Amino acid sequence: MNIPIRKEVKKLKGYRLDRQYERIKLNQNESPHDLPEVLKKKALRRMEEAAWNRYPTPFCEPLRRKIAEREGVALENVVVAGGSNVLIQAIVIAAAVRSKILTVTPSFSLYEIEGGLLGNRVIQAPLGKDDFSIQTDLFLKCLRKAKPNIVFLANPNAPTGNLFPERDLVAILKASEKVGALVVMDEAYYPFSRFTMAGHLKAFSNLVLIRTLSKAFSLGGVRLGYLLADPAVAGEVLKVTLPFSVGILSQIVGETVLEADDYVRGVVDEILTEREFVYQALKELPGLKIYPSSANYVFFQTPKAEAVFQGLSQQGILIRNVSAKRLPNALRVTIGTKSENQAFIEAMVKITAK
Repeated sequence: MNIPIRKEVKKLKGYRLDRQYERIKLNQNESPHDLPEVLKKKALRRMEEAAWNRYPTPFCEPLRRKIAEREGVALENVVVAGGSNVLIQAIVIAAAVRSKILTVTPSFSLYEIEGGLLGNRVIQAPLGKDDFSIQTDLFLKCLRKAKPNIVFLANPNAPTGNLFPERDLVAILKASEKVGALVVMDEAYYPFSRFTMAGHLKAFSNLVLIRTLSKAFSLGGVRLGYLLADPAVAGEVLKVTLPFSVGILSQIVGETVLEADDYVRGVVDEILTEREFVYQALKELPGLKIYPSSANYVFFQTPKAEAVFQGLSQQGILIRNVSAKRLPNALRVTIGTKSENQAFIEAMVKITAK
């Protein structure tokens, strides 16, 4: 039987993550802390009061309202979905089918995956070879030549962890306005960089910011993400998100954690302290090239990347091998708890001494 699957789907490699369950899991940039019992109990009490037999509001209005208040914007500026990955797909559906998308390389693989899935030509402008900085002149040249429908930029970039300068991003926004492109800035890690382009939303109607509650907010298992954009753009994206796709229970958890500013701030502060410890400790080891990070992970390269990855796995520590054609010999370690980070460094000392 000739199964009628689209050619774009057949040739797609898709997103893949080999799940290994080790003693210490530092491979997916999750928060190292589960929600404290007091927050879980608060959310559970609210769940008990909710009607489970009724559909939630179609597009998460209560949670969107909570986010709008937190961000100082209107409800119409916010779209919520079951994770920021779902929003990336929705933006592509809304703005780029059989068209062009521009991003950088290396970066988050999902931009290329979702872009290609809908028949787009995905153009990837290379980042700086030594420091993964954005090559603004080259990027603007690609932008003006390609005239894409969407520009995707992760800031901080994933998996390299570096932050792009605000002046370069503003230059890209201005140039994108002229060619009629949306600029989607993926701010999944902004709580750790403490930098956001949100202050430019009013000035640029083509700017879209994507956020996630999976990292700093400790809700990787709940799957919630949101975007901030001009109401005209947000309204169009909202049209292509499936109604009722975020359940009432997930919404309640999201609302509860968004109210817990002190908890989230404490988690972020701890991760920033531990990130500095891991960064400095890795710098002392031989054979590694360590890059500064503005995210909740540290990216590094070594000619023995696979051996290091396997050596850590043998000691019950799982990190991420992100090596690729444009990113050789590359590893990424999520910042964990103090004891997890210490164990990781002790294991690295043994491995690199061989």
